[in-house]
Amino acid sequence: MMQILVGVDQQPGPVVSLLKRLHFPYAHYEVVHTLSAGDYLSYGIEGARTPDDVERIVSTENRQARQLAENAGRLLVREGEPHPVGDVLFGHPTEALLRRADSLRVELLAINASHTHSESAAALTGSVARGVAMGAHQSVLIARPSVLFQADDQPVRAVFATDHSDYANRCLETLVDFAPQGLSHLLVTTAAPEKELEVVDRELPELGISVSASVRRALERRNQTVAHSLARELTHVSIETALYTQPIHEAIERALDQASADLLIVGAKGHSLLERLTLGSVSLHQALSGPSSVLILRH
Repeated sequence: MMQILVGVDQQPGPVVSLLKRLHFPYAHYEVVHTLSAGDYLSYGIEGARTPDDVERIVSTENRQARQLAENAGRLLVREGEPHPVGDVLFGHPTEALLRRADSLRVELLAINASHTHSESAAALTGSVARGVAMGAHQSVLIARPSVLFQADDQPVRAVFATDHSDYANRCLETLVDFAPQGLSHLLVTTAAPEKELEVVDRELPELGISVSASVRRALERRNQTVAHSLARELTHVSIETALYTQPIHEAIERALDQASADLLIVGAKGHSLLERLTLGSVSLHQALSGPSSVLILRH
């Protein structure tokens, strides 16, 4: 059983659709909506005249929040499947989500990337996404609206961006364990920035070989090795590879475009406080600023 904690806003948002499209087998969902002091104040508790008014406002807000979570849960499951648990969390959204994820020992924490109601709400959710991406012990799915795929039953096309580190390779084991049945196409990619490699060639002319060409060939072989390994495990997924000579963020954008993908998969090292705080510039940049949804894998 794969435990997944799903955080939803005033609307279910793209996270529900993306989870349905990914279709993790044997997933057990808990769907939550978080209330903070600001939610009660915005509802009118500050102007309440009596304790009964306060109790009524709090009760109404809590009931509506639980209804939001339960409605989103119903959208997640297929016909005949049991409805997920819906619950209300209290406090700062980031802290509340991280506490619940740890207490449930979930494998995946899934949230929406941003609100659309106001600039202030979007800023808040941006901070929540940042806090979750940096603070979670678990893998994290940050969902954005897809302009490519709109229906819940459309398969997912994804890019796995790797630096071929040991940790990135171990994160592939997590992806295999998740076994997303809705993943149909995966592009394994890495970047070998041409300008940086040209500097190495210029500084080592006495070698008599092209260091940049050797590096690119080595990375291409590693991409193929990763692809072959994944193909043995994810037999329903079409897998290809690509090597780009642009800087890493440009390379990722090109890979997403080439694969017609709306999901980026990256590894995020690791579990210590320092590793979670640094996360990795690529993972963090894509989680907060990238155009696509992102699945940050931890192993």
